[in-house]
Amino acid sequence: MADKKDGKKERMTREERTERQKQHLERKMELAQRDDMGLVSRKTLDSSDFIRLFGTTDFMLSLVRGNMGRKGKIEVARAAQFLAEAERIKEELNLLNAEMCRELGREYKPPHGFENPLREEKTSDG
Repeated sequence: MADKKDGKKERMTREERTERQKQHLERKMELAQRDDMGLVSRKTLDSSDFIRLFGTTDFMLSLVRGNMGRKGKIEVARAAQFLAEAERIKEELNLLNAEMCRELGREYKPPHGFENPLREEKTSDG
């Protein structure tokens, strides 16, 4: 890209823009092949917000877990509060999904590791 002129960036040429897009796509493809990566199809603008928030949360939870109990970092009790709050938020999102499915007359199939919070418990009486 051309240098700044009078404090303003000069516009990229079509070729520069095409090359940048190509490099961005190549980087995405490299990341998609990693074992610790997941792909999410965005169907709404809300999804973009959730994805950005999730990325930050994932990073921060990793730091919390890796630094709890160490001098000068985060106390175990405080780390436990953060982890419990993250768990509560996941359960709230699971409940929201179940409620939306019920309202729309759809069966809720929760993701692996979760249960349908609205599913009626079967009793041993029948």
